[in-house]
Amino acid sequence: MKSFRCTICGEVHIGDKRPSNCPFCGVAERYIMDFENVKGEGLFTVKSLSDESRKNLMVALNLETSNASFYKCASEKSESENMRALFKRLAKVEREHADTIRKYLDLDKIEFNNEECSDLDQMNVEDAMGREKSALEFYRNSAKEAKEPKISNFFMAISEVEEGHLKVLKKSEN
Repeated sequence: MKSFRCTICGEVHIGDKRPSNCPFCGVAERYIMDFENVKGEGLFTVKSLSDESRKNLMVALNLETSNASFYKCASEKSESENMRALFKRLAKVEREHADTIRKYLDLDKIEFNNEECSDLDQMNVEDAMGREKSALEFYRNSAKEAKEPKISNFFMAISEVEEGHLKVLKKSEN
């Protein structure tokens, strides 16, 4: 068994091989390194966070907490076990994104409010796709705007995850 660490969320995976995606935040394999090659200290430290990046991280935190709460609601009201499981997983990934953003902002606690959702899976999928499209556009723009390489890299990595969520949701419509 080996240990691998995600350079985006900081979580550790223990297994025989590097996972193709982080099992916690969903980023691609290229962001996952051998544990001993990642320094945990300072993983979320940025020497001088610009006002623009701080603002975008705050917007991202609100976006991720809202989406995590929406997916939690959708999982609890789901009409099928498959959709319940999918929405539950998406909620966990969005919560991990929120927690990672919290670390960059050096915040102690995150508040997750209740979000409304439908009793119908199809309506929740449509709502989710709109949320993911908005998140994808926001993260791509934020990656370009960020002056700090670490923050730009974070936003780009998360945009790739949100794009994957969109693809999974499109497939679930069938």
